[in-house]
Amino acid sequence: MTIHTKKKLLAGLACWLVFTGILVAVVTGQGWVREFDRIGYAITHPVRPWKTGLLNIITTCGDPFVIDILTFFLVLLLVYKRRFRQALWVDAIQYVGYLLVIGIKYSVLRVRPIHRLVNVGGYSFPSGHTFATSIFMLTILSLVWPVLKKRWQRYLLVIAVISVIALVMLSRVYLRAHFPTDVTAGLLLALGWWFLFIIFGV
Repeated sequence: MTIHTKKKLLAGLACWLVFTGILVAVVTGQGWVREFDRIGYAITHPVRPWKTGLLNIITTCGDPFVIDILTFFLVLLLVYKRRFRQALWVDAIQYVGYLLVIGIKYSVLRVRPIHRLVNVGGYSFPSGHTFATSIFMLTILSLVWPVLKKRWQRYLLVIAVISVIALVMLSRVYLRAHFPTDVTAGLLLALGWWFLFIIFGV
């Protein structure tokens, strides 16, 4: 195992360790979870009609169903280019990963916040929108990074990836579809999954 591989493995396990800590805290009702969520909600204030409309569009773009469609076309593109190994990698990291999210959701059974600004069903922990969007954007990062040779291009790519993920996370909290701990956990779960997958290459 190379040094780079060890770093990726440790990074992935670290993300999942923190995720596990949040999961246990949510299930056992730790006080800091309520405080974390309170602060997270405060950051999204105030509620404004234009803001609600804009973030509703953003949250729709981050819907797992939409992300699944985008992933499907990305896989088709890779197959068309005869990059079969990458197509299989993209397929597995997104679709198998989301099965993990569903399994956790129906194990934790956390009820969504009240006073929601959007109609949504299912359980709250972790955020499926955050996980799916994070995995998709990190997948784009993994595929495009080797092609970009200039440093400023890579900086822009990283900024774009972070911005998209952050906006989807913000939209889920603002619309009261999730608690801030839900989106944080969704991000950590996705990062851990991604770090472990890139060990096998892209």
